[in-house]
Amino acid sequence: MDKQLSVKLPPSLTAETSVKIWEQVLGAAGSGQTIFDASDLTFCDESGLTLLYELRSRPDDFKLINVSAGVETLYSTMLKNFSPKPVEKKSLGIISSLGKWLYDAASSTKQSITFLGSACCALTEVLFHPSQIRFREILSVSDEAGSRAVGIICLIGFLMGVIIAFETALVAQIFGAVIFVVNGIGIAMTRELGPLMTAILFAGRSGSAFAAQLGTQKVNEELNALTTFGLSPMYFLVVPRLIASSLVVPLLSVFATILGILGGGLVMAMYDITYTQFYVQLLKSVTVTDIVFGLVKAVIFGFVIALIGCQCGMNTGAGAAAVGSSTTKSVVKSIIWIVVIDGAAALLTNRLGI
Repeated sequence: MDKQLSVKLPPSLTAETSVKIWEQVLGAAGSGQTIFDASDLTFCDESGLTLLYELRSRPDDFKLINVSAGVETLYSTMLKNFSPKPVEKKSLGIISSLGKWLYDAASSTKQSITFLGSACCALTEVLFHPSQIRFREILSVSDEAGSRAVGIICLIGFLMGVIIAFETALVAQIFGAVIFVVNGIGIAMTRELGPLMTAILFAGRSGSAFAAQLGTQKVNEELNALTTFGLSPMYFLVVPRLIASSLVVPLLSVFATILGILGGGLVMAMYDITYTQFYVQLLKSVTVTDIVFGLVKAVIFGFVIALIGCQCGMNTGAGAAAVGSSTTKSVVKSIIWIVVIDGAAALLTNRLGI
């Protein structure tokens, strides 16, 4: 027959006083039932309540007796707060799912519009008071997001010019109109592909970085610290990124456009189009309007990418997974809005004859 041991619990069951009892509990498997007398017990902290839970969850090894009403009430409250019953997830019907999707879309749209309004107000106030502009922060962001991206931007721009020239020249050669390929290269790179490819690369490289940086600061409660010190995160973090992106993306677009045209010129040389012919035809086809239109779109793209990246970062939830989710969301939303804005601009210019 298994022997029974009796242990008297101390008046105060805390992390310090329950260490020896925990050692006895953890090594008591198969050694017979042990009776714990709680007649003197009047106070328990989290460790003590956990010990009581362990004793009651193993009735074959332990028996707890003489528990006071106060400790019993505290124990019941602990079970109610820390051991909730799992809630069964109910599958939603088609109408409910549609309603939930519409509600989430409306909430997200409202949140985006509110953030856009706050950013525009902060940016306007800073522009009217240049002394508030943090030039050092803008320069730092411009260096990270712009200067270090020149290489990949130039490479992609050059390859886009080469691809466009090759693909269109193969068809134009059939009709003896290879010279007009220069027109396509010039207009496509200045109006569309230069700003568009630059914006997409900027969204993947720098827009995601904005979301990750602000998201990490949100998780680490650095944004709350700024607010506590009386500094607005909108002025301190968002506005410098908006200004830097709006300045950097057009400059990167110029690099991509120039390299794309140079790549097209190299391909045209393979089709007996001299560099002089290429230069003259390019000047005839590309106008100042095309260049200005491309730069204006690049400015808008830069502003939108920075705005989305900052918004996703500042709305990050808790944990490292939330930072990754915000980063992914910022890239996807940026690319979608880039394409939407580019399509709307193309439609508008076609209607206006620009």
